[in-house]
Amino acid sequence: MFDDAYLPDSLRKREDHTRNVLVIDTDPGVRWSIEKGLAYSGYTVRTASTVDQAIRIAQEGQFGAILMELMPEAGLTVDVLSSLVGTSGSPSVLCASIDSAPHTVIECMRRGAVGFLPKPFGLATVRAELARALKERRTEAERPDEPSAYEPSLLIGVSSAIQELRATIKQVAQTDLNCVIRGESGVGKDLVAREIHRLSLRRDHPFIKVNSGAIPEQLLESELFGYEKGAFTGAMASKPGRFSLANKGVIFLDEICEIPMSLQAKLLQVIEHKEFTKLGGRYSVKVDVQILAATNADIEQRLHDGAFRQDLFFRLNEVCIWVPPLRERREDIPLLVRHFVHKYSHFTGSMPFELSGEDIATLCEQDWPGNVRELENTTKRWLALRTRDVKSSSAPIASVASNTLPETDRRAEHELKEGEPTPEQILKTLDQFQWHRQKAAQALNMSYQALRRRIIKYRLDRRR
Repeated sequence: MFDDAYLPDSLRKREDHTRNVLVIDTDPGVRWSIEKGLAYSGYTVRTASTVDQAIRIAQEGQFGAILMELMPEAGLTVDVLSSLVGTSGSPSVLCASIDSAPHTVIECMRRGAVGFLPKPFGLATVRAELARALKERRTEAERPDEPSAYEPSLLIGVSSAIQELRATIKQVAQTDLNCVIRGESGVGKDLVAREIHRLSLRRDHPFIKVNSGAIPEQLLESELFGYEKGAFTGAMASKPGRFSLANKGVIFLDEICEIPMSLQAKLLQVIEHKEFTKLGGRYSVKVDVQILAATNADIEQRLHDGAFRQDLFFRLNEVCIWVPPLRERREDIPLLVRHFVHKYSHFTGSMPFELSGEDIATLCEQDWPGNVRELENTTKRWLALRTRDVKSSSAPIASVASNTLPETDRRAEHELKEGEPTPEQILKTLDQFQWHRQKAAQALNMSYQALRRRIIKYRLDRRR
């Protein structure tokens, strides 16, 4: 067993059984690496390679969490999972498998698992999911002084799309590049921005969010850049702007396309020269910020219409991150629902609320035009109203989905350009590149956005 006597106090093991972890895996290399890696993070780890060994160890002591590989050939099945959930201490069980199909994830959730890790995975993923599982137990397992690198990710999911998104975020976080985060309404662009900040070298400095569309145009300049005393009627004292407050940190400009042209030139000056002048000010203010911007608008059309400056867009768009809609990562729905049920459990009081496997399957079939936000609101409504009829509660979603495409997409329903690939050709190319949409779009000689529209139009994600 690993001796933690030489670890700093902040990383030493606690006697609390919530820090005890049982790792069940048939691969000795996986067991060894997880055992040593988690031990350095302050956990007490025991390992098992067979069903009998796992059950015996689980019954001998109390564990806060169990990481179990699903390997039917070795007897490690969902039935074993069910028996582990009921052992002493009611441990949080995380499943791991090379099979991350939605029905596999659904069955694990139905049997009591609190998370699912697709194999292969990295140690950082294990740490993050384990921290999330223990945090949901509402214990002291997540210590305030635990290193931020081990904190759970803000983005929930196991799909290839969300894993690709996490990898991109990690790369961007190691730079100071400005970034435009794009995606449909409700996909979680603000969470992506917060995740970049959390993983960046600026994480100990402020994260300032500005919703450009929610602030009146007349007030936006003073909110962004601040003002001096007497700059206008009612300015009784100087006020720092959001850029000043975000100095050394990150500023997140949501709904960037809503910034009026009159302010775009001043924003460009901040990016180019890292300085600006307050309203009524005489001297320049120096700032050091990383700018993250988000939009769900068709920014290419805004550029074409002259409603958004190209030079500003090019400087903001040093990196572009696409956040996938929920219908492109349906296997994440069971985990998201469970997270929201836990988050809003106070609505049910002492009455437990559980969704059956059939309920979860019904949710996975929906297109969720409002994406994660709609799923969250729907779950909240079920909990608040104690609604149990998932099918009837979800029924309106299907009728809404058919009317949620932008006007340009609805026109495309009636147009077929010459030489445009057929749905079968698109599906074949997607399969060829294992549904890596950016590579498939390049092979099809179309933009990522155009490919995404056709996937929605032809409902190709349902034919995977």
